[in-house]
Amino acid sequence: MNSNNLETVKKYFKYCVDGKDAQRVAEYFDRDVIIHRPDCDAPIQGIENFKQALTEHVLDRYDSIVTTFNKEVVTEDVVVVHLQHVARGSNTWHGFDVHGKDVTWTALTYFRFNAQGKIVEEIVERNELFMAKQVGIINYK
Repeated sequence: MNSNNLETVKKYFKYCVDGKDAQRVAEYFDRDVIIHRPDCDAPIQGIENFKQALTEHVLDRYDSIVTTFNKEVVTEDVVVVHLQHVARGSNTWHGFDVHGKDVTWTALTYFRFNAQGKIVEEIVERNELFMAKQVGIINYK
């Protein structure tokens, strides 16, 4: 088990996501990282493209985000975390105007690390349907 990898993941969320600082992703991610996100049409490749996508799809989308870690699974080169995100003050979501709405979601996020302790792959899975309901795009019982 590599607890340093878990600390890397926690720092990424603390400083880059909750702290809204995309420039710091290079501290945690390899320059050739591949990111799989449900709100992106194709995998994001490379650190610069990731900074841009993180800014567009997360940091600029909400006034604030708070991440809570609910469960962590750590192996030699993989960390999987079950997270809860609470975001305040949305603006747009998948092209819909959801200005000012708050949204809470859970996610399972997989991180794979290289021998240097940098993240080389991230896969995000979250409940997009429940998010769409919270921001008023769809309605179901």
